[in-house]
Amino acid sequence: MRVPTVAVLTLAGLGLAVGGCAGTEPGASGPTTSTTRSSAPEPTVSGTATGCMVGTWRTTQVSGRAASAVASGSISGGTGATVTISQNGRVLADFSGMQPLSFTAEVSGNAVAGSATYGGQGTATIKASATTSTATTDAPASAPAVTPGTPPVPSATPQTTETPTALASATAAAAAEEGTWEPIGKIDWSALRLTLELTKPVEARLLDNAPIGDYIGDAANQSGQAIETDPILGAGAYSCQGSTLTLKGDTDTDGLTWTLTKI
Repeated sequence: MRVPTVAVLTLAGLGLAVGGCAGTEPGASGPTTSTTRSSAPEPTVSGTATGCMVGTWRTTQVSGRAASAVASGSISGGTGATVTISQNGRVLADFSGMQPLSFTAEVSGNAVAGSATYGGQGTATIKASATTSTATTDAPASAPAVTPGTPPVPSATPQTTETPTALASATAAAAAEEGTWEPIGKIDWSALRLTLELTKPVEARLLDNAPIGDYIGDAANQSGQAIETDPILGAGAYSCQGSTLTLKGDTDTDGLTWTLTKI
């Protein structure tokens, strides 16, 4: 779930050095080394998802800020990805309809901008553990205070008499729940793709719809192995209430926050 905010900034800094080198012109492909990070989850793996998480969700906002020794900046965008979570913890993250993540940064004193676009899908089985769960209620309006010794004033409008049951009841709002989740077994990233582009200070396409495994190797070494390749499905924290689900890496203060709405 910790999506590559720092990574994008670091790789953007790399673009300053390689912008004039072969393979970085717009339309050029990234590294050709192809390594699959992990295979599909084993069929015997069984997980759990809490009730408020179960369903199909679409990203409406992705945002975050990051800082490293040589770069700092922000990233936003990324609407349109869908995430389907089953009761048994099976999760399908579909990035095929996702809009680019746009970033701006300051890298070693230079202004940098660009975009990172995920495509394809990723699947995993997760185990979710709720840490807090609260339910709020809308209590019925209280009766007006009566001053001792003052007789009630008749009303021209007939009053509705509420039964004891109605007075005791309250309208319950959707429960708010927070917790953590972690993948069980292996995450299948074999169908995930990544396009990484710079628009400032030079135009360069560092990866062009490349398998996520292509990042492993030269590109990873050149960027300090900072890019994380587990958007959404890595270990993280969640919160949900009603039709809104929020996901965030719980061990990375620079991780992205994904806001999703149920569809």
